[in-house]
Order: sequence, then structure tokens, then C-alpha cells
Amino acid sequence: MQPDTPPLTAPRSAFLTLLVTEAAERAGFYGMEAILLLFMVQQLGMADMGADLLVGAFAAMIYATPLLGGWLGDRVYGARRTVVLGSILLSAGYGLLALSTVYRTLFEPALALAATGNGLFKPNAAQLIRCLYEDQPQERDSAFTLYYMAANVGSALSMLCIPWVRDHAGSLTAFGLCVAGPACALLILLSRTRALRLTGSAPDYAPLQFRAAAAGAGAIALCALAVMAVLSSASFARLAVLGCLALVALLWIALYRRAASRERLNLVTMGVMLLQSIAFYCFYQQMQTSLTLFALTHVDGTFRLAGHALFTLSAAQFQALDPIFIILLSPLLAKLYHALASRDRDFSLPTKFAAGFGFVALAFFIWWGGTYLAGPGLTSAWPMLGGYFALATAELLIGGLGLAVIARYAPARLNGLMVGAYYLTVGAGMYLGSEIASLASPPATAVPLHNHHYETLFGILCLCGLGLVSVALLLARMLNTLEDRHQATV
Repeated sequence: MQPDTPPLTAPRSAFLTLLVTEAAERAGFYGMEAILLLFMVQQLGMADMGADLLVGAFAAMIYATPLLGGWLGDRVYGARRTVVLGSILLSAGYGLLALSTVYRTLFEPALALAATGNGLFKPNAAQLIRCLYEDQPQERDSAFTLYYMAANVGSALSMLCIPWVRDHAGSLTAFGLCVAGPACALLILLSRTRALRLTGSAPDYAPLQFRAAAAGAGAIALCALAVMAVLSSASFARLAVLGCLALVALLWIALYRRAASRERLNLVTMGVMLLQSIAFYCFYQQMQTSLTLFALTHVDGTFRLAGHALFTLSAAQFQALDPIFIILLSPLLAKLYHALASRDRDFSLPTKFAAGFGFVALAFFIWWGGTYLAGPGLTSAWPMLGGYFALATAELLIGGLGLAVIARYAPARLNGLMVGAYYLTVGAGMYLGSEIASLASPPATAVPLHNHHYETLFGILCLCGLGLVSVALLLARMLNTLEDRHQATV
């Protein structure tokens, strides 16, 4: 039985605890992710195309495993307990990843543990936020936007620091420092149980059943083994991603067939927006793949103004521009959403998605323009900055509100499971993005400073972004009309 409604200070305390926990956990994850691709290419000797595809497969598994985590949080352990388990597995995964710099055979098991731990942590941390604001839907978009900002506070710091540590102290030390992120999150969760006692899913308020807990542990072990199998084969990874998409489609169909008539419009809206999320994350994944490899060999990392050098970023550190801009923009958007909602003039979620694709097109236009102007030479760092600013804005409008889509349109009784399904679509989009990025991998005979492969890629992605703006605007208009008609008949 859940406790009575807490005083106003209790949700605030729990929300701040969850923000700090998310920031700490994401610091470890994004620090690891910032150097992973370059570690594969520079130290494991992998070709650009193979590294892109393996990173894509890992990203797909990072976002596929939340389906299991959401189910365990909803039905077995509860959201709070599952977040704790996720922190433990993430710490173990990063520790093995550090050891893999010495023992190569530990590399795939380390990634499998990290992906599984992420699957337990992510959907249930979001579920705790949702439960906290279940009775305050008008505050939900702002809460999720600030939650997204907290994740980027941790990632920005680690994506600046961890690559620097790797350059000066080696990959063993850098990956080892990543362990501190989920370890700190675990300590916060265990020390702040009182603050979090008033939020959680139903199993959190009931005694843990041994048989169910043992079955859940077995499912977690099988999940880790399955992820290892996927990472061992590019063809298997591609098949797994297609299987994940098919699973989400079947889940949506089953929900739609069983849903009450008043729920079906919400499910249609959610389905359309999940498809748009897949498209967006194809673009988003370029930051970790094609843009990082492009920055490694084709970008002058020194920012200059009037001939004077200001500062320099390494190829891995350019990725930190995204969370930095997220941090700067999130409070502004949160205040805007709150102000519009208080006047009953807020834009609908489909409309925000359409605007997001406009910024996607702008980002790749800036990168294409910078590459085109540079010709065969090094591209200036300033177009990289402008493109990251535009893509960060798009991320807030699409990726940052993805969880709000689930919170608003998914049936409340299955919210954790649908958060997992949402992450499945994110992973599929990121894998497809890695497949796209691999097309820009130059052949071995290419001239090192000849960047026409990337110029072509950025140009094509800019045109695709423009096309998606038109599609998203049409869908937004259609969905908004359907919702207005539905509200009129209620």
C-alpha cells in the first residue's frame, strides 16, 4: 500500500535527489562513450567502418535493454530497487572495461554489463520522476526537461575531463574514473532512501518475493549473455535491431487492440512520435560516429578569433558541446513551457517535434557548409560549434521530450514497459545512424585530408532533415486536429 500524499517539500527533496543521481550516473556513461570509439580505432586497431558498426550495435543494446528493466521495475523489483541494481551493474561494467585495456577478451563482457546495467537504470529513474509528478501533469514537461538537463551536467563535465585524462594518463585510468559515476549514484540512492520512499512503482511498497527475485536475476543474466552475442557479429546485430523494431510494433498493436476507445487516439499519437524519434536518433548518432572521426582527421580543433587562439578541443571533447548547450538551453525552455502552460497556450508535443527537425536540418547545413568552404584542408572549429548548438536545440525539442510523450500518451498501468519500448526505438535509430555513418568511412586508398565523403554525408542528411520537417508539420497538424475532435466528444 502506497503512503499518503506527501507534503510539498517531500517531492522537491526527492526530485533533487533524482537529479543528482542522474547527473552522477550519466557522468560515468558519457565519459566512457566519449572515448570508446577512439579507443577502438586507435588502440584496438579497428577500421572506421567496423568501429562505427560496433558502436552502433552497443548503442542499440544500451537502449534495447530498458525493455527488460522497465518490466522488472513494473512487475518484479520496483523502480527504486531496479535503479540500485542498475548502478551496481554499470559500476562492474566500467571496471571490466578499464581492465580490457590490458586483457582484450574482457571488452565484449564489459560492454554487455554496461548495456544491461543501463537498461535497469534508465527506465526506472524516469519512472520515479513520472510517479513524483503523477498528480501535477502541468509540471511534467518542465520536470522532464530539467531532468534531461541534469543528465547533461554530468555528461558535459565527463566528456571534457575523461578524454583529457585518456590523453595524459591512458585509457586504463580514464575508464577507471568512469566507475565513479554509477558508484556515486549508488551511494546517493542508498543514503537517500527516506527522501525517495514516497515515489516508486507498486512492487516498491510490497515485500520482495524470493522466487520472483530469482527469476528476475536469471533474466538479467540471460540479457547480458544475449548482448554479448549481438556485439560479436555485425549481421547478428542488424538482425537483433530489426527484431527489436518488430517487437515494439507487435507491442503497440497488442495495446491498441486491447485499449479502450478513449485510449486509442493516444496510442496512435504515441506511435507516430516514436517513428519520429527513430528518425531523429539516426541524426543524433552522428555525434558519436561520423562527426567524431571527422573531427579526428579533418577539423582544426583550435578556436581562433581575429587570428588569436582561444582554446582547443580534441576530437572526443567536441562531443561535450552538445551537453553544454543542453545545460544552457534547458532552463530557458523549461521556463517557456511553464509560462505557456500557465496561459494555456503551450505548443503540442507533435508541434515541438516538427520544430526540432528544423534545427536538425540547420545543424547539418552548417556542417556541410563548413566542410564545403574548407575544401581539401582542415575545417574550422566554429562550424562544429554552430552545428552542435543547432542539434542540441533539436535534441531538447525531440529527445528531451521523448519521455514526456510516454508519460502523456501511454496507459499509466504500463508506463515502465512503454518507457522501455521508447528506448528500444532510440536504440534502433542510433544503430541505423551508425550504418549511415559507416557510409562516410573513406577507403584505405583515400587521401587523408580529402573530406568529400563527409561533405556528401552532411549534405544528404541536411536534405533528409528538411524533408522530415515537412512530414512532421503535416503529422502535427493531423494529430492536433484528431485530439481536438476527441476532446470535443469527451
